[in-house]
Amino acid sequence: MVQFIISQVLGGIALILVCISYFCNKKVFLIFQTVANVFYGSAFLVSLSLVAGINTFISMTRTALFYFYERKNKTIPFFYIPIYSIIYITIGLVFLKSPWDILTVISPIIFTFAMSLRKMIVVNFTLILPNLMLVIYNIFNTFYTSAILDGIEIIVIIVSISLYFIRKKQIANPPPTNK
Repeated sequence: MVQFIISQVLGGIALILVCISYFCNKKVFLIFQTVANVFYGSAFLVSLSLVAGINTFISMTRTALFYFYERKNKTIPFFYIPIYSIIYITIGLVFLKSPWDILTVISPIIFTFAMSLRKMIVVNFTLILPNLMLVIYNIFNTFYTSAILDGIEIIVIIVSISLYFIRKKQIANPPPTNK
């Protein structure tokens, strides 16, 4: 029971950080994602979900690396996507406990691709699918609280996308001024 509570607290902290990240520019987004991965990875390891936990810590190194490229306003080299994909697949094959663990192998690959994109709106759209995959993974592994937290993350992504388009429309069509 203590394990479950610790896992959920760590996941909750990660969720708050991740939700904030979707409303930030790409550099700040990557910083929040890096720190959140520490909490998510710890939550998965505490709940003994090895594939998800290890892959999340690998994702932490990925987001930190991508941050350094973004900080210098450089495009992230494409070769990082296959390198990280091979790492995720290898970890998945070594620690696979159930068929549902495949979702925790595929989702970080999609995350890697998404985070390599330049425009945050495209990143946000792309992150819906891997988050949905994690909801499914959590449900089938009876991590219901984590499934709810990942579901909240999807809602936050949709809200951030909606706000982007609302702001874009407001900029394109400013309200008339009274003169």
